[in-house]
Amino acid sequence: MQRIFTHSAFGDAENFFRALMHVAPLPMFVMSEGNCIYGNERFIRLHGCKDDFCATCGLEHLLGQEDREAVGQALASLKAGVVVRLPLQLLQTGGKVSAVDLSMSSLQIEKKSFVLGVISEKTEKERLRRLLDRLAFHDSLTELPNRILLFDRINQALSHAVRNGGSFAVVVLDLDGFKAINDELGHAAGDAILREVSRRLRGCVRGVDTVARLGGDEFALILHEVGNEKEAGIVLNKVIRDVAVPFELASNQVALHASLGIAFCPLDGSTIQELLGRADYAMYAAKKSGGNAYCVSTGEIGETAFRHALEPLINNIRLGFEMIDEQHEEIAACLRGLLAALSDHETRAEMKWRADYLQHLTESHFHTEEDLILRYAIRDQAQHRDEHDNLLRQLEDFLHEPGCYGMTVMAHAMNDWLLPHIETLDADLVAQLKAAGVSG
Repeated sequence: MQRIFTHSAFGDAENFFRALMHVAPLPMFVMSEGNCIYGNERFIRLHGCKDDFCATCGLEHLLGQEDREAVGQALASLKAGVVVRLPLQLLQTGGKVSAVDLSMSSLQIEKKSFVLGVISEKTEKERLRRLLDRLAFHDSLTELPNRILLFDRINQALSHAVRNGGSFAVVVLDLDGFKAINDELGHAAGDAILREVSRRLRGCVRGVDTVARLGGDEFALILHEVGNEKEAGIVLNKVIRDVAVPFELASNQVALHASLGIAFCPLDGSTIQELLGRADYAMYAAKKSGGNAYCVSTGEIGETAFRHALEPLINNIRLGFEMIDEQHEEIAACLRGLLAALSDHETRAEMKWRADYLQHLTESHFHTEEDLILRYAIRDQAQHRDEHDNLLRQLEDFLHEPGCYGMTVMAHAMNDWLLPHIETLDADLVAQLKAAGVSG
């Protein structure tokens, strides 16, 4: 028999479930039109609401800038019946910061949309993992996403565009005249300018968009659902105006400008290399025309654009010890393949094979060097061995991560580690081997 609820029965049920939610063991809240309209008892304590009452407000003061952007992106794409989970750093009263997971789901009642949020705190181990993730994926100076996270977000945007037929834009930005100012006023002043530029750029885009630092005085933007110059022009002109506002540095007032290049997906390409390369080329065209302007991609990619290619910087460095040099070249070649695979949409199985093979080559190389150290009694190699042990542990941990996350971090960790290691510790080992009369 079908049960029919009367109005009074529904009212009782509503009060019953509200009472259950209010004493639930996890912080829970309800949002509507971007604002929090209800919080249970645990959420009120966490949120720090006055008079133990959850007033209508946003969640901004609980989150840092990067987490606000992540929540904004999730809310903008949230669909009914889909649960989204986000790892966040929650800013609590008294300056305490907690690592939490935020789960959100959407529902509609009488043609009005609501979002239910549930917050669960993480263990200390998870908190440390979150901190390491942040260090791996964010620029330490500006706290913006770094190149690794930028590439991951472009890949996500590409996948979304393929599935849904949407569009987005990639912008490369370079500060005109920054090097001269940095040389004249010093690195501390230069760092202050970069942090302020980062703040201004974040203020120019929506929560669903991304602002990242490529390195030095170069930045990149991802503008979602933007497919042509008319749609992008408002944002690009605002960036140019905001960057041009003079910077106040102690007793100095500094003026800077920006050159921007923009490429659109799918119009200008469907890979990271094509979009970043064409945006990069357009940026240089803007700079050559005098700067303080933007240029739209004309489809050209110059050689300078490939400086954004995900390739190691080994460039056939040879130490004059054939066995070690050959192993370096094998590792570099495998690393190039893995880095390229990350931007070429290879399957996870194919990338896993490349990552496993990279780990095997690295381990074999370390065994070769350890054998030489022991056989010829090479001294003062404690730091060398420690680096080998630490890297092997990291590679093992990376390979056990789900999805492509671990392989992404592994590839970039190797990319950053390889060249300095060869130029310092490996070069010292080879010098001592040659001094002992050993030839490769």
